[in-house]
Amino acid sequence: MKTHIKLLALAALLLANLQIFAQREKLLNNEDVEGLYLTLADFKQDKLTYPTDKQHKGDKIKLKQFFISPKIISIEQNMECKFYKDSIFAIRLSNGESYRFISRTPYLVADTSYLYIYSFSTTKTEYKMAGPHRRSKEIPVTYFYFSTDRHKIVYWLTLENLRKFALKQKDVHIAVCNKFTTDEMLTKINSQTGRFELNETIISILNK
Repeated sequence: MKTHIKLLALAALLLANLQIFAQREKLLNNEDVEGLYLTLADFKQDKLTYPTDKQHKGDKIKLKQFFISPKIISIEQNMECKFYKDSIFAIRLSNGESYRFISRTPYLVADTSYLYIYSFSTTKTEYKMAGPHRRSKEIPVTYFYFSTDRHKIVYWLTLENLRKFALKQKDVHIAVCNKFTTDEMLTKINSQTGRFELNETIISILNK
């Protein structure tokens, strides 16, 4: 009986992981990882650590995303090296994009011009009744976070969190609160510069 219960629990855990896996709109490909930024200082200086040169048979980097593993495994000439996702600052892909792990999930580093802003695109399931039947539909959604100062703690990008943790100067506080009146407005991007309007607003006040 106990074995049966354990098997059911294991099956439920596997199903939950499969659902999370299936809902992700984009998973990072192991072969696209160029290197790691071990620290914030490395990231700011663009000092990339290359755990493998991928020049030998079997060389690879394994992000181990399926079960949301805490580790990244690098293999170089059959020698394994482990990096814990919560101990490095970010990874960089060959296309130039950088991702930071938040709760072991890779979030795109979308803007670093002032606040560090991160985004994560996925899908959520919405259910609607169509006559006697319940229909499901996958809806694309993007979540946004930010960090500041030493960037150790990451917060949801909301007006409440900005007021608590980021808008320390009175003139910046007033300017941001006057321009951005909803959480949704905080995610607007200037199409000409590719930067978040939030960061541009803060920089414009600080440069006066």
